[in-house]
Amino acid sequence: MAGRVWAALLLADGPHLSAADLQIQIGASAGSISTAVAALTRMGIVDRVWVPGDRRSYYAASMGALERLLDRSAEVLTQMVVLSERGIEVLDGVDPARQRLEQMRDFYAWFDREFDLLIDRWREQQQALNE
Repeated sequence: MAGRVWAALLLADGPHLSAADLQIQIGASAGSISTAVAALTRMGIVDRVWVPGDRRSYYAASMGALERLLDRSAEVLTQMVVLSERGIEVLDGVDPARQRLEQMRDFYAWFDREFDLLIDRWREQQQALNE
């Protein structure tokens, strides 16, 4: 549901949509829309928008959403390395479980390093385009 809400906001004709607009467009219940919007807002990829003279809440896809998603993905990779290392310590001397965790740690550590390089390249490219 969160993906559907985010897609609707990304593809909206106007600058924002109300919860009621999202319900109609997606064909989902008010509760589903509310839950999805709350999760997306907490993630920082959807912004709540206030329209003067209107008591309803409106929502818009955040302009920095992709950057925040990239940052969150990088954080998850780093956390996986840390969790793998903790598991390796706990399973000291317990093979083959320890070996599988070492392989997992090595994979996530490699992916984390490469992902950081990709993010840096993306940001450099965007900065160059905006200059």
